[in-house]
Amino acid sequence: MSGNPPLRAIMPCSVEFRVNLPDPLRYACGLLRTATQRGARVLVAAPEPLLTELDPLLWTFQPGSFVPHVWQDDPLADKTPVILAPQPDLPRAGRVTALVNLGPDLVTGWESLERVIELVSENGPDKPAARERLRAYRAAGFDPTIIPSRS
Repeated sequence: MSGNPPLRAIMPCSVEFRVNLPDPLRYACGLLRTATQRGARVLVAAPEPLLTELDPLLWTFQPGSFVPHVWQDDPLADKTPVILAPQPDLPRAGRVTALVNLGPDLVTGWESLERVIELVSENGPDKPAARERLRAYRAAGFDPTIIPSRS
């Protein structure tokens, strides 16, 4: 057996901020649809009222489109590609490849994932918290990519 480091040490977590989004929930729907089509397993972290809005949108945001999802406490969470989590618990979520964060806080354990995508509204009250998270990622040695909305 060689002394090579684990793959995770070679490929650190990618952190992106998608900013100035006119409608972060609709944006999340398209993002989650694309991610699940590519085989990703995603945990969505947000306060419960936002997730309660997102839940039906994942059924209806586009005609004929449905993004399979459940809440974190659901017995099918380990078999479903998108997990909605008001109190995110990555170890309990099982094998998750990405985190989509619509919440104000960093999610504990984020650095163990392949990808973190922070969604930030255009003019909402979430901007100050997003700036704090950006500073926290940088303080942890990560260099987040900032992608402005094209709307």
